[in-house]
Amino acid sequence: MSSERRELFEHIESDLILREFFQEVTEYAIFLLDADGYVATWNEGARRIKGYERDEILGRHLSVFYPDSGDGTSPETVLAVAEAEGSYEEKGWRVRKDGSRILAHVTVRALTNDRGELRGFTKIVRDITETYEYRQELERNRDRLERTEQLADIGGWEVDYGTNDLQLTDGTKRLVDLPPDTELTLEELGEFFHEDDRTIINEAIASARADGESFDIEMRVITASGRTRWVQIRGEAADDGMSVRGAVRDISNRKEREERLMVLNRVLRHNLRNNLNIVSGYARELRRDLEAVDLPTEKGDYDRLAETVTNLSETTSGIDAELRALDEIVTAASQFSVEAMVSKADRIIENADDLMSTGQKARRFENVVQERTDKQPVRVDDMLSDIKRTYERRYPDATIRLRPGEQTVLASAHSLSLALDELVQNAIVHNDEDDPVVTVASRRISGERVEITVEDNGPGIPQTEREILERGEETPLSHGSGMGLWTVSWFVTQFDGEVSIVDRAGGGSTVEVRLPTPEH
Repeated sequence: MSSERRELFEHIESDLILREFFQEVTEYAIFLLDADGYVATWNEGARRIKGYERDEILGRHLSVFYPDSGDGTSPETVLAVAEAEGSYEEKGWRVRKDGSRILAHVTVRALTNDRGELRGFTKIVRDITETYEYRQELERNRDRLERTEQLADIGGWEVDYGTNDLQLTDGTKRLVDLPPDTELTLEELGEFFHEDDRTIINEAIASARADGESFDIEMRVITASGRTRWVQIRGEAADDGMSVRGAVRDISNRKEREERLMVLNRVLRHNLRNNLNIVSGYARELRRDLEAVDLPTEKGDYDRLAETVTNLSETTSGIDAELRALDEIVTAASQFSVEAMVSKADRIIENADDLMSTGQKARRFENVVQERTDKQPVRVDDMLSDIKRTYERRYPDATIRLRPGEQTVLASAHSLSLALDELVQNAIVHNDEDDPVVTVASRRISGERVEITVEDNGPGIPQTEREILERGEETPLSHGSGMGLWTVSWFVTQFDGEVSIVDRAGGGSTVEVRLPTPEH
């Protein structure tokens, strides 16, 4: 032991108060080093943290505590910096006697005499391994929570009504299209709730705070980007009602499925039932007429009518029982009035065709919805030109005009084509003018929106159908006669677009479809 080390050691040993202080501290390793970096004292905290007994470590160099891997600062550098600057502080991995490693917070201070000469160093070591591991676990949990929220479209929230403090997880902010670092007040959060649904959340929270009951509600939010999103909010009161906390989940896809099922169910149960009643009525009337007449007819007329009704029976399987009876009557008849009977059979065929068209439209709509096609740039004029050619061939008596605007929108080409096809077809089919005229056009109405219009000179669109377009949904008390306009509304809203109807001054209607541009 050098003379300097012995002098330092004897000084500490002679100072009873300082020695007792060193020995009683167990949370920290506190020991002295001589000017060369050799251990001069050792306390109970050092024994616990480092693993060395006092007799084992006294006189050994500081380097014994540093790993051989070379990571971190060398002990020589630590002492040099402490001597030059008066102290040195760092966090790093250190080695215990048994070879295990600990993460340590280390403070080294230089000791000098009255003449400013270096006498040694004090070293204080705190084991922060548990704190580090705890923080690492917190970070892993936070990462798992974030990934879970992303995968499940969920988030968490808590409101302290004593301080009006609002806590939102990143998942909750993501649901309203906000960046993770956004801070909101309670008032600002309320602005994201749909104005028609704010009473729902306010009453649920008030009830939870008053009686301690948990709540589970569904409501709409308007995101920072302007999208409408359906969410499920669950919550419970805590701290005697002073705070409320819970979770929020995106249920927009489920709501969309429910809406589709409602429309498809309505079409199948309501529209098809009405058409079936019409078919059944004409079938019964035709039966009575066939039974009443005894006029002779040509065999060829009978064969053609029998073939028509037989084909109708095979095609419309949903009304098979009704048409089978009709087919048997016509087959058995040998005398009837051809002109009257064919007229009624035509009405049956017309309604049966409508049934088939509705069913095919429902299947086509459901198939497109299930495809979930990603949005991409779509050239509107090319699509409108294709639709114009199709309907000019299909309806040669109709006039279809195109006013191109050289516009491109962000949408699914397949879905948008079906929506515009539906609008053009409706404008022609439901037009009672002798010369139906339909005009389709596109134009940019802002830097981020394009407007597509379908204009006709027909009788206008009924109020029930208008409500479907404006509301974007149907209710049990308000629905249209078919799937067409609801399909248009559903597709367009999926592209972050809007649909509206304007009456024309000279008669007819204009349907306006507004969609985002690729630059949106």
